[in-house]
Amino acid sequence: MVRIFKQQYTTVKNGQKVTRQSRKWYVEYRDADGVRRRVPAYADKAATRQYAAQLEREAEQRKAGLVDKYTEHRKRPLTQHVDDWRKSLLDGGVTSTYAELSTGRVGAILDGTKAVFWNDLDANRTTAYLAERRDAGLSIESSNHYLRRMKQFARWMVKTKRAPDNPLDCLSLQNPRTDRRHDRRPLSDDELVALLDCTRKGPVRHGMSGPERGLPYHLAVETGFRASEIRSLTPVAFDLVDDASKMHTNPTITIAAAYSKRRREDVQPIRPVFARDLVTFLSGRDPSAPVFNLPPGCPLSKLIRRDLEAARAAWIEEAQVPDERDRREQSDFLMYTDSTGRVADFHALRHTYITNLTRGGVHPRLAQRLARHSTITLTMDRYSHTVIGELSAELDALPDLPGSEPDRQEQRATGTEGKSLPTSLPTFLPKCLPRGVASERVLVASDCSEASIAQDHDKSETPMNTGVSRTSLHAVAPACVKAVSLRVLGLEPKTYGLKGRCSTAELHPPKERGHSISSASSAVGRPNATGPASTTADPPPARPAPLLERLASQDAGRSAVGHRTAWPGNISHVGRRGQRKSGMSSFFPLA
Repeated sequence: MVRIFKQQYTTVKNGQKVTRQSRKWYVEYRDADGVRRRVPAYADKAATRQYAAQLEREAEQRKAGLVDKYTEHRKRPLTQHVDDWRKSLLDGGVTSTYAELSTGRVGAILDGTKAVFWNDLDANRTTAYLAERRDAGLSIESSNHYLRRMKQFARWMVKTKRAPDNPLDCLSLQNPRTDRRHDRRPLSDDELVALLDCTRKGPVRHGMSGPERGLPYHLAVETGFRASEIRSLTPVAFDLVDDASKMHTNPTITIAAAYSKRRREDVQPIRPVFARDLVTFLSGRDPSAPVFNLPPGCPLSKLIRRDLEAARAAWIEEAQVPDERDRREQSDFLMYTDSTGRVADFHALRHTYITNLTRGGVHPRLAQRLARHSTITLTMDRYSHTVIGELSAELDALPDLPGSEPDRQEQRATGTEGKSLPTSLPTFLPKCLPRGVASERVLVASDCSEASIAQDHDKSETPMNTGVSRTSLHAVAPACVKAVSLRVLGLEPKTYGLKGRCSTAELHPPKERGHSISSASSAVGRPNATGPASTTADPPPARPAPLLERLASQDAGRSAVGHRTAWPGNISHVGRRGQRKSGMSSFFPLA
């Protein structure tokens, strides 16, 4: 329901109260959200009625979803929205420097993309503008800062219901590691000692004596404070002694919330050894005055750079030998920019502090709290620096695990699982090893030839060239033989050939020295060359045959099948029904 009226107000005339009406008419109506609103109209009543009807109609259309509720904000220039965003940042507690930097970066993108109203914002044009800036020399890290501030402004527009959606939400940041322009490095312990010692003895620079410059460096390494936080310190912030002028067990330094990066009061513990040096330095100072007389117009990175150059020059002059001097001049010791392009500015002292915490074994969560970071990722990825040698040394903490599963299966099959390998080679080789057992890989010394090895092998007495059983178990190996890689036969799984017979051959000792078996006379029930016919198999041995005899048996069986030669012994196999049959085994050699 729309109502038009003239507002009444009271004035005093000749000491009496007089009620008067406004010159314009007013319209009272309910908007799309049901909120009662009162707006001024015109002095003409007819025109006011038309305006009231228009407001009521637009409210009904918005309520039905037929009218864009962001129309008014779309008509406003983006510069006005940026001004409102800047005021919102300042009201939120950020510093004026941060607000000016953020609005400046957003304004640069708006000017570069020629965006005047909200509908002019476009993700493709924003990406193209940042690419042009990078081609002109802007680093990827700086480009990401511009994009972050622009997306932050767009999110604020959506959050305050000035825009329906964020057209830049699809844009992502690039990897800054591919284009590092100002990568910092931590200082080593020797570099810190040399820097502090030379700075304390150095001349006056920028109105500060050597000890006045050395103590802020030392404080940054001991606490990880930033440059702005060190500038804000007063003697009141140091809680080092109690009322009785005795040292606290846990001395602390407090950073006020107004100067902390996260806008919270930070209480930072320090070591008692360093606290004693601070007590001497703070004695007699004004409680409200800054502790360090840092030059306001000179950045601390420029100050520490000159001190690093002086410390490096003094370190090089200490060399006594020309070769040592040349080595020091070529090293990166105390260099502001090392050979990899990393710099050692004042903020690098904070990197040094966090890196020393992680190298000292401090838990990552505790290191995060001491660094006063919002996320542990920032602490461990950005500020913690390690080297490959440190990472390799930490691998000793891993347990010794067994090998792969195939290796463990082979060890179980050979009975060597859990046993250590021999560290020396044997000085003898078995006499009975057949030629086909050893592989072709034979390592010999440089002072012998393969021909000499073959000659020694032919001269040795073996069952293959004598036709009789061996009497000695081992023969002395040639001195030049280093290693022989054997492919042991008989350790393969059982395979079943035709007629269902097992291929595992067994060797039985001969009954007589002259006893031999051929492929024609070894059948069951037939007489052989040297003895009567036998219808039963030889009895099984009392114990399994040694491995070497089984190897010799298999090699003999192969030779008998291929060349019709005799072997001094009986070979039997187990048939399908478990009956042991005498004669040549149905042995199929495996590859």
